[in-house]
Amino acid sequence: MSPSEIRVDRVLGDGPFREIGEPRVTAVSPDGRLIVVGGALAHPQWHGRDVSARSRPHPGWYPLAVYRADDLTCRHHGTTRWRANAIAFHPTLPLVAIGTGSYDGGWAYEGELLLLDLTTGSVVSLLAYPREVRRIRWHDPHRLDLVLAIPCDEDEKRFGGRSLACSISRDDWATVGDGMLRPPYGEEPVPDPPSADLAAAAAHLDRLAGERGLAWARRRTVWAVRGLADGRILAALEAVGLECWSGGSVEQLWRLPAEGTGCQIMVAPDERAALALTQTPPRFQNRGWITDPSVLRRVDLAAGEVRATETAATPVVVTSRTDGWWALRDSRHDSRAARGKVLLRAPAGESAAVLRLGRYDLFNQFLDIRYAPELLFLQGREDKPWRDKWVVAVDPPDGRVRRLFPLEWDASRGGHLYGGAGAYVEDSSGPALVHTGVVHDGAGLLPGNAFVVRRAYPGGAAQWAFTADHQATALDVDHDLVYVAFNSGELVVLDAHDGTVRLRQELRLGGHCVVPLSLTRLAPGRLAIGTLDGRILDCTVVT
Repeated sequence: MSPSEIRVDRVLGDGPFREIGEPRVTAVSPDGRLIVVGGALAHPQWHGRDVSARSRPHPGWYPLAVYRADDLTCRHHGTTRWRANAIAFHPTLPLVAIGTGSYDGGWAYEGELLLLDLTTGSVVSLLAYPREVRRIRWHDPHRLDLVLAIPCDEDEKRFGGRSLACSISRDDWATVGDGMLRPPYGEEPVPDPPSADLAAAAAHLDRLAGERGLAWARRRTVWAVRGLADGRILAALEAVGLECWSGGSVEQLWRLPAEGTGCQIMVAPDERAALALTQTPPRFQNRGWITDPSVLRRVDLAAGEVRATETAATPVVVTSRTDGWWALRDSRHDSRAARGKVLLRAPAGESAAVLRLGRYDLFNQFLDIRYAPELLFLQGREDKPWRDKWVVAVDPPDGRVRRLFPLEWDASRGGHLYGGAGAYVEDSSGPALVHTGVVHDGAGLLPGNAFVVRRAYPGGAAQWAFTADHQATALDVDHDLVYVAFNSGELVVLDAHDGTVRLRQELRLGGHCVVPLSLTRLAPGRLAIGTLDGRILDCTVVT
């Protein structure tokens, strides 16, 4: 039977204001009935992988939400291309002005002046050209006072500063449309306004939640979810190396906080222990970015206790196979890692061979194949490791490398392909890998350049391919079905044999779209999905 719906049965890690991640700015309506929050979800990237590619136009990664003050229900939710800097309610109309923007790091100060209709939830972008909006205030029902950033670096000398004040007046703000407004000439240089006070915004939400008997805490980026045979669900996310949830309730059984972000989980074949990989964010030091070594913790899954901790020599990515052998691959992409060291480990963690597969970068070489019978990697050319990548198998314990097939299956296209997530399957069509990826283009991700493909194993012949406009974030298989999550918020179910689309559905909570980052099959017809905003969805596949 074909699936008709993916139904969310439980939401783990839920709470007030969960949609907005880290709050940046908040505002309460004059009558006290509504709260608007501009926040920041982490960019969908960790040191070993990037899943941010979307074909244009895309709505951005910065959440904006409107809540009812009485029960903190989310009424409207969307995203903006730039971070929110200021929010101001119109004094008489059901409208909210939002200023967004930031410096692009090399030349321009870009952003938008948005007008949100509180009745419909629709948003218009008022300025004809992108411009960072740093402060906004309604002087009266007709006049909006703004502080804008200068357009670009060369204007700083001309204006004597980086912030300019101006005012825009209209008889009726309810009738404006996209791109209708241009900042008036004669902008007045002013001192830079203070940046958004993140601590004050967080304290405001904490107080609002506490007044209603609720607890607010930031959760973001569930990068990995795994299910255990007894129904428990494991997850790794920002500031959490590993956490465990009950199989039949919303109870959290245990939680292991971590410095940095939990990125990967490898469960031992007997499910008595798991390996959890965490990574701190890069830091700027001596005019360059430094990435600290990854930390691996072996966790007793019954007790929720760390039995061993290892700090790797470098940032690493974990690869494993079904019998428990695993490997650490140096994920540095600078010249020090030009030949990309790989360390093989036996199931109990003992070191085996050391080999080199070439330099790694988070766009090109990520390959995570679930249920793999072999240790699988992507390897490119020695001089240009991003070019001509092959899927290779590494044999423990001696580390022999076997080339299986090129990542690009269409020789006439000769594309530059990125790796992704996947799964090994054995069915009536034979053994195969089903994996995701994108075709790189200098203009960014083009429509149709994201893909899911089934490759015969170990020969690599393409048996079918499904194309999409946005990058896939996760994939798992369930008998004759392939479940794929995309960073647009869409879930797609494909027939494992021929790639036919069996179901397409936007992932929604409370009527609002959420972005799935991770996905795992818990049992036949049951999935767990980890989201960008820090929640875990226990879902049933309805047929």
